[in-house]
Amino acid sequence: MESTSKDVVICAGRRFGKSSLCAYIALKTLLEEKKKICLVAPTYGLTGKVFDYLVGWIGIAFPNSMKIQTRPFPVIRTTWGSRLDCKSAENPEQILGESYDLTIIDECSRISEKVFNIYIFPTTHRAMARTIFISTPFGKNWFYKKYTRAQEEGGAFHFTSLDGVEVDQKTWELAKSSLPSDIFQQEYEAAFLADAARVFRNFEQCVQDCLSEPKPNHRYVMGLDVAQFNDFTVLTILDKDTHDVVFWDRFHKIPYTLQKQRIVNAARKYGAQITIDAMNVGAALADDLRAEGLFVSDFKAVGTISKDVEMKGNKQRAIEKLTSFFEERNIQIPPEPILIGELDAFGYNLTKEGNLKYGAPEGLHDDCVSSLYLAVWGLQGKKRMEIRKVIKSIPPRIKRFQYL
Repeated sequence: MESTSKDVVICAGRRFGKSSLCAYIALKTLLEEKKKICLVAPTYGLTGKVFDYLVGWIGIAFPNSMKIQTRPFPVIRTTWGSRLDCKSAENPEQILGESYDLTIIDECSRISEKVFNIYIFPTTHRAMARTIFISTPFGKNWFYKKYTRAQEEGGAFHFTSLDGVEVDQKTWELAKSSLPSDIFQQEYEAAFLADAARVFRNFEQCVQDCLSEPKPNHRYVMGLDVAQFNDFTVLTILDKDTHDVVFWDRFHKIPYTLQKQRIVNAARKYGAQITIDAMNVGAALADDLRAEGLFVSDFKAVGTISKDVEMKGNKQRAIEKLTSFFEERNIQIPPEPILIGELDAFGYNLTKEGNLKYGAPEGLHDDCVSSLYLAVWGLQGKKRMEIRKVIKSIPPRIKRFQYL
């Protein structure tokens, strides 16, 4: 708080106590006269953690001096003219049009740089305004750039999980022995590692203009991830001969009948077999698609990440299969910005219990990734076109003796 830097960047390990620290900084400023404060997090759920701290402290120390509202978004107003707004990066449009004396961005490494530049940064232009960035690292993204720049200005601070109040030495040693070393370094030591949280590391080499119409004698498979709540329905169709993504579609908030017809039309056009995530809402749609005469395979993303191979769930196996396809350049994907962005952000997340879980950073989507690995789940081995090239290279007198 004594730093003179306009931007203060706090890099802290998991369970350090970032939410309580954000709440303390917010309350300290809220006690001043006519101050406007904005707390931004990837989701309203994360702002809620900080807000709960504030509500508890206010109820004890300032029960009659502050007014608290929760709708349409959490707000605290004081009798001396100060105000705190809680905003979510999921709905960044709500941030526009305001300017604040203090902006606190919690878990900002999980917020896209685009959202920060377009929606959050303009709110910090007020004279003498200050911005506090606080997060656990997530690779070397824009949060890393902010931290590096703040080091030069004396506004960067680093804390491991052991420096906080929740992780003791026993918990620290247990996490160190059970987690992959790069994940432990990132999540507990708060180290910036280029690819620690990234699952897909070679997909950029597999991007090309590959969308195409159906070809005679080619076989196709569709990966179908069905929308839940605010998510998107995504369908990805792969050519089983070339491993090219030939069709890609993404949509949400349309009537169920239109959604189903859109899927049926695409599947029939390519004669594609469908692999669908049959958990939750996907189960009913799978039955309806079968009633339309389509071939549908149920995929149930069960199981958690474990060192024991036998305990791996289908989701982990499918993701690892997609990873190997990228590493071997055994697949081609279209240059769709949303798909590429999801592949780039998709990583390992730590649960509250300290277990690893595949997925997008909190507040972001991974529907495109899910649709892609569902499609890849239906592929086998190398591209058939490459196998044909090998077969053609075999001399005829040898080929007669092969079962090819």
